[in-house]
Amino acid sequence: RMEELMLGAPPQKQESILMIFSGAHHGGLGSTGSTHHAVSVVKLEERRVELLGLMERFRDQGDCLCNLANSVLFQGKASEAFKYYQRARTIAEAHGFFSVECKSCQGLGRLAMREGRHDEAVQLFQNALAATPLCENDDGDAILQELKVLNMLTDALFMTGSVDEVEPLVERYRAAFKPVGREES
Repeated sequence: RMEELMLGAPPQKQESILMIFSGAHHGGLGSTGSTHHAVSVVKLEERRVELLGLMERFRDQGDCLCNLANSVLFQGKASEAFKYYQRARTIAEAHGFFSVECKSCQGLGRLAMREGRHDEAVQLFQNALAATPLCENDDGDAILQELKVLNMLTDALFMTGSVDEVEPLVERYRAAFKPVGREES
């Protein structure tokens, strides 16, 4: 039924239809409610991802995949989360969506950290960090993304024993919080 409504509707109407069918359920993805409810909400979101692809709204599709990955990870399904993050990253790289690339690399990095693959996590967080200056051109919040990634990268570097690489990151972090027009003492 939703697909029939979507395919014949103008873009503004498609947005409304998506919100009606899936938006109200989105907040419940990571909830600890019934398993049946969580499964049906995930299925609705998977359908939303599919429809966004049909509409060629790839940035929204990538964002939705990252949100879906975060939600199933919250439910303890790391292998499913990996697939969603990886799919989002593929979309981001194919279309140049830096905010989606940053989010998907962060998620993949968090998964690598959880599984003890610290060197891989460092590489993923470095990829995310490289994408952050470009997020502003992609409707992302570059400063917030950069601070989140710096924090995760610092943790990963400590876990690999690369303490000497942490100091420049700490300086970069401090520079982001330095008040404008204030001299250091």
